[in-house]
Amino acid sequence: LRQQRAPPDNEADMATMRLLATTAATMLLLSEPSTGALVVRRAGVPDPQCHTGVISLKEEGKPQVCCAGYCGECTDYATCRSVRGQNSTLACCAKEVYNIRCGAGAPANLCLKK
Repeated sequence: LRQQRAPPDNEADMATMRLLATTAATMLLLSEPSTGALVVRRAGVPDPQCHTGVISLKEEGKPQVCCAGYCGECTDYATCRSVRGQNSTLACCAKEVYNIRCGAGAPANLCLKK
């Protein structure tokens, strides 16, 4: 049987409990995706700032693109076409993601808005 702990009776105990609660809350926040990104992802709305994805590195003369968050990186790396065992060409390969932007000839049901 577990013994019930008596409520804290002094300021030192209260300070310790506040510190533990704050630490636990911080660890929980760090282990979960940011709340804003989670809201955007669940709502299914556009993500113009790439909060839920992975943005490509800035390179001279090349546009930056936003790949899906599960890609890990947004480049044309060797395995970008098959991430997590699925066809991820249009989600993880930076050149292909750029090529399916709206106004570049991609069908309206596939194109990605800026």
